[in-house]
Amino acid sequence: MVRQNRRLEKPSRWSIPRAVVYPLGLSIGIVLCLVWMLQGTGLPQYWMMTQELDRTQEEIASLEQANTALREEIHLLESDPFTLERLARERLGYVKEGETVYQFVESP
Repeated sequence: MVRQNRRLEKPSRWSIPRAVVYPLGLSIGIVLCLVWMLQGTGLPQYWMMTQELDRTQEEIASLEQANTALREEIHLLESDPFTLERLARERLGYVKEGETVYQFVESP
């Protein structure tokens, strides 16, 4: 007959049953995760930064469109004499020789 070896366990001073330790550890872990996520460096900061990223990307797209329009205007000014003449007339009020200009003044 073979006798099995038995482990000799020393009785612990603080014998807390596993049925208490695991749920307690899990609940402490959950509370710590919630505190981390809800404080300033957690989820609120993440949401704020994603909103800022969206605003910045929209601003970049808007500025790229404005740059494209300005580059096109520069190209037209350098290559098209009619565009240059039109802008000189509209913005600076230039008139060709021999033209008659009529200005309408609104009465108050």
